[in-house]
Amino acid sequence: SFSGNTNRSNDDDVWVVGVGVHTYARANRQVDIAVQNIQQFLDTEQEHNRTIYVSPPHYFHREDYPTQSINMERLYRGLLPHVAPENAAHPFLDVFELTQSCTMENCTYDGGHRSRYVNRWKAQLLLNMLCEVR
Repeated sequence: SFSGNTNRSNDDDVWVVGVGVHTYARANRQVDIAVQNIQQFLDTEQEHNRTIYVSPPHYFHREDYPTQSINMERLYRGLLPHVAPENAAHPFLDVFELTQSCTMENCTYDGGHRSRYVNRWKAQLLLNMLCEVR
């Protein structure tokens, strides 16, 4: 059982969690089980810390992984009702739509992993979410 920052009371701690792809693989590629596992994790962490859940990225179709793009979109869409409603304890960082919108050849080198400039784009969104302008 994973149980967060139970020994600390620092409100400045933030966990950024993006485990959709790996949870999906551990759930024997069953979207409903992966969604259930991620939701269970977020529910467990509700009282322990502030967790930002990062969506899985969009996967471009590849002949050697013919169903990965479809399955990751099903996982993303399956998680939306659980993570997208605004929740101060668990903000949601949607990188699926962002990575889907990047259609240039240099956005990804293998259909799933992103290039450096796309990862900087994602990091800027995260900073925007975390930082407060004074």
